[in-house]
Parts: sequence; C-alpha cells; structure tokens
Amino acid sequence: MLKIDMEFRKGILFIRIIGKLNKYTISDFSDNVIPVILKHGLKYLVINLDKLESIDSYGIKELIKINDLVSKWNGKATLCSINECMKENIYKSDLTGRFFETSDELTAIEVFKI
Repeated sequence: MLKIDMEFRKGILFIRIIGKLNKYTISDFSDNVIPVILKHGLKYLVINLDKLESIDSYGIKELIKINDLVSKWNGKATLCSINECMKENIYKSDLTGRFFETSDELTAIEVFKI
C-alpha cells in the first residue's frame, strides 16, 4: 500500500510518502511524481519519509532517479523526517551523501535558500 501526498509551496514540491515504497508500489510512485516534476520543471523537492513503513532497493533507486533528475537542472532534493525504523536501511543504502537530510520540512526549506 502506498499513498503519495504532494504539495507545492514557496517554489518547493513537498512529497510525503505514506506506506511502502518497494518493487510493487514503485510504478505508482513514478507515474505520479515524475510527470509533475517534468511538467513544471521543478528544481526543489522535499521528500518526507516520516510515514514510510518500508523501502527496498527499488524504492531507493527511484529516489536516486528523482534526485538525479532535479540535479540536472541545478536543483536539490532533501529527505526529511526519516523515521527511526527506516534510518538503518537508508543509511546502509546508496542514498547517503546524495541528498540533503533534515529533521523536518521547515528545516528543509532553509536548505534551498530561495
């Protein structure tokens, strides 16, 4: 089960992932998020992982893909509110060092300095 909540404010797309981001839900995530980024040429993303229940290598690769997409436009993606259950998986993955990481969405806004 996956739910994606997106909100655009102050030039930043906030993506809140609720549920599981894995090989079974990744196409739903891609089909909803990437067209929005491309259509509007968005450069600044905050991906909130507070309600993420689990993530596998497919989910990690998709987050990297989105980061690489906005990086091509000199943009930034920030991960925020990484819950305790997910920290170990995320820190073991290829995500470390690719994203800015913040404690919450408000702090993430400061990373962009726009």
